[in-house]
Amino acid sequence: MDKVSHLPTGGPIVLNGVSLTCEQLVEAVQQKSRVTFTQEARQRIKEGREVVQEVVASGVPGYGITTGVGSQKDFMVAADGVLDFNRRLARAHATHVGGAVLPKSRVRAALIILVNEFSLGLSGVSEPLVQLLTDKINTAKMPEVSSYGTVGAADLIPMSQIANWLQSTPEAQKLGIPGPKETLSLINTNAITLATGAEVLMEARSILDLANLSLAFSLEAFRGNLDSISEQVNRAHQRRGQAQVSEKVRDLLCNSKLWNPDQARRIQDPLSFRCASQIHGALCELLDRAIEIWDQELNSVTDNPIVDTVAQCVRSHGNMDSTRMTLAIDGLRQAFAKTLDISGERLHKQQWTEFSGLPTGFADTNSPLGGVQFLNLGHLAASLITSTKIWAAPSLLLSVGQLADGVEDTAGHAFHSVADFERILEAARQVLTIEIIVSVWAINKRELPVSTLGEGLRDYAARITPLLPIGTEGMDVFSIVPIVEALRSTPCKTEIPCQV
Repeated sequence: MDKVSHLPTGGPIVLNGVSLTCEQLVEAVQQKSRVTFTQEARQRIKEGREVVQEVVASGVPGYGITTGVGSQKDFMVAADGVLDFNRRLARAHATHVGGAVLPKSRVRAALIILVNEFSLGLSGVSEPLVQLLTDKINTAKMPEVSSYGTVGAADLIPMSQIANWLQSTPEAQKLGIPGPKETLSLINTNAITLATGAEVLMEARSILDLANLSLAFSLEAFRGNLDSISEQVNRAHQRRGQAQVSEKVRDLLCNSKLWNPDQARRIQDPLSFRCASQIHGALCELLDRAIEIWDQELNSVTDNPIVDTVAQCVRSHGNMDSTRMTLAIDGLRQAFAKTLDISGERLHKQQWTEFSGLPTGFADTNSPLGGVQFLNLGHLAASLITSTKIWAAPSLLLSVGQLADGVEDTAGHAFHSVADFERILEAARQVLTIEIIVSVWAINKRELPVSTLGEGLRDYAARITPLLPIGTEGMDVFSIVPIVEALRSTPCKTEIPCQV
């Protein structure tokens, strides 16, 4: 197989059906990179199309080629009605219900995934169709597409809306698109789920970095015991993710005064501090695996049936099933919810006198005003964490009922899992920001100079402290939004030469 071209940032992305990654896809969409596909892919597409044309010419039953689909699969399509059948198939499946629509960037990403899938030549679509898709990716304004209508056995309704948009263009009508099987190939794909998941998984990487940053800040502010993230502890328990997280947190705390033997306040901290690297580490391992699964799915064919160019036939299958993807995301949602649960515990322990040694809520002595409790930051965090636990409930075992006269009697629900995952990540950014706010406030309350903090924390502390209403609580409404954005725009420093 040919390899994808690795061109400079912003340059074209060359698709071949085997090498597309989540990172490349998201970057291509964000930078509006031009898309093309290889000459080898063009040849495979032409060979696959010949198989479809032979099925049509022979008149033998071929699902979605010479027959109807779903509950109409046992009825033949008249030879002179193929174009009409394909156009009506897209329109019929494209029913709108109103409500939320997909971001145009995700529609474009779904089209890129389609071209990559078709590049393998296993769908049997025509080369002009793939070229038209590519041209639209590069030049057209994306259509409005519903975010509803997928149960995790192909994104039928949103992809039908895309197919209807495409086949209604003057270029498609001039080329006689869609031909036999082409509407089915356009709609029988998980491209919307894959496009959404790729973007969400890249965001999850950023949120995991933020979680490690918030943990480092909490250890610093609580004057925590750093034995829990030591290399010796990691060597005692062979967990790759735990070791990676511990190393990143140690780097963030590089050259902190907290490494001095007299700085830790307790022999043993609460479990939300002491077990954080284990919990973040488990999340790290799950995230790596989910991205690996997504990268594989981006280069797989879900279109049913596929063409077999060796046997010169088509083969029906169930590759559109999304169980594997749902399992990956369901686990991640639970892991992030658990990570936020202990974040909430840490931010409360810091303002709890019996644990932190600081005044309750960081209020001034003998004052009815002030402190982080006065701003209800704990309530905000608790509310968001509760929501994440609701959204973390597994999607895989939800019943889809009986669709298409009982033929479609199971589905993976991957899109639903991804949608709830995105909600969790949005809440996670807010919760972790609140934990960092509480930590910076505690650092201020302990009168710790920024220069004594870990080198990976100093810039953040210097930027965040002026944004906090320390001593002016209640004089104006406080918003964490500027701090959320400050943390979003400043990359975490986790590769610092460190002497501890």
